[in-house]
Amino acid sequence: MNFHKQLFHHDPDNGIFGDCYRTCLANLFGMTPEEVPHFYRGREYDLEVAEAKEWLVARGFRLARVLFDGSARPQDVLYLFGANNLGLFYLFSGRSRTGCNHVVIARDDAIVHDPSLTDAGIIGPMSHGYYEIELLTPENGMASHALRVAEACAE
Repeated sequence: MNFHKQLFHHDPDNGIFGDCYRTCLANLFGMTPEEVPHFYRGREYDLEVAEAKEWLVARGFRLARVLFDGSARPQDVLYLFGANNLGLFYLFSGRSRTGCNHVVIARDDAIVHDPSLTDAGIIGPMSHGYYEIELLTPENGMASHALRVAEACAE
C-alpha cells in the first residue's frame, strides 16, 4: 500500500485546517488526498461528520466508531482493540504531539501510517477525553465486500 501524507499542517489561527482524516480515508480507498473532500475545515462538528458520512455512504460504506477511555495509554488501546481484530486496518484518533486531535491508520496493535507532515503520532486522548477507533463497514452489510476491501488494502 502506497501511503500519502496530508497536504495541510493544522494551523487554525491562519485559517488552515489539517487534513489527516481525509488523507487516512484516501489511503484506505487507494486514492490521493485531493480525491477526497476536506471535511474538517473549522465548521460545526456535526456538519463535518454528516458530510464525511454522506461521502462514505455514496461509496457503499459506513463508519463503525468505538470510544476508549482516555485514562488508558495509546499503546494499551491499540493492543486491546488490535489483538482481538487481527488483520483489520482501522482509524485511530487521539491527541498528537502538536496538541491537536489527530487520526492515523492502525492494523493489529500498531500504527502503520501517520499522515502528519511531522509524524506527530498519538500521545493521548482527543479533546473530548476519549480515543476513537473507526472501522469501515459495508453499507449493505455484505461481509464478502468488506473482505475484498480488506484484501485490497493489504496489497
